[in-house]
Amino acid sequence: MPSTACGREMVFALLSKAGYDLSRVVEQEEKTAFKVSIFWDKKAEAVRFLQQIKKWRLKKARACFIKHCRTDWSSRWKKDWKPFSLTPKLFVVPLWLKDRKIPRWKEPLYLDTTNAFGTGLHETTQLTAQFIESLSGTFKTFLDVGTGSGILVVVAKKSGAGYCAAFDIDPGAVKVALKNLKANKMFCDMLKASDIKKFFPGRKFDFVAANLVTRDLTAFRKKIISFVAPGGFLAISGISLRNMRVIKKEFFGPPLQLLKVVKGREWAGYLFRREPQ
Repeated sequence: MPSTACGREMVFALLSKAGYDLSRVVEQEEKTAFKVSIFWDKKAEAVRFLQQIKKWRLKKARACFIKHCRTDWSSRWKKDWKPFSLTPKLFVVPLWLKDRKIPRWKEPLYLDTTNAFGTGLHETTQLTAQFIESLSGTFKTFLDVGTGSGILVVVAKKSGAGYCAAFDIDPGAVKVALKNLKANKMFCDMLKASDIKKFFPGRKFDFVAANLVTRDLTAFRKKIISFVAPGGFLAISGISLRNMRVIKKEFFGPPLQLLKVVKGREWAGYLFRREPQ
């Protein structure tokens, strides 16, 4: 499909709404397009998936299926994943390259994933991570809504957070997040597989991060804001530039105070503070 944030967001929203496991998804960015691949154990499942795509009638999109070994699926994309700077202080190092040297002024963040989700390469993850690091030392509790690989929990821990909680609707993502926390010698106080509708942490947080697609941010706006303690911070991302007007309509105004907006190449991130009671 054409390489636009709006197009990508639409595809992932459709996949999520249709009930597909997003941990099976591998996304590859190219200059003029993006490619989304999904692994299926059986050919019949892949055929049904292709039929579903045709029903969506996506413009400028092509779909096909290729037979390959499962081991190739889980490892071939890793060949092109190299260490990189996530924030001014943090340097992401793939777990299988743990012995690789890093810049002296950087701190390593070790990361692994089952596929290619939550690698930190995506612009929305980088925006959220930078918001967290910019407030280093100002928050003690942290919640990651839709944690994926757990990368933002690691960033929060490295930014001074004590009590951390995280959840994801995909049990596979939770397993990967646990592995990444261990790789960085960290512990998450509450890490579970849960739908946001059924997640009740029993407390409010100094910092809440929600890196989700716009549709989910708006659908669960009240629930997300309810997680934030009075005077606490909320960072949201996963918003294509075309959807910024939607976020302005839904999130601007009491009880939130806008602190910062950052526009990337195709995506935007917002940092808010909840008004003290």
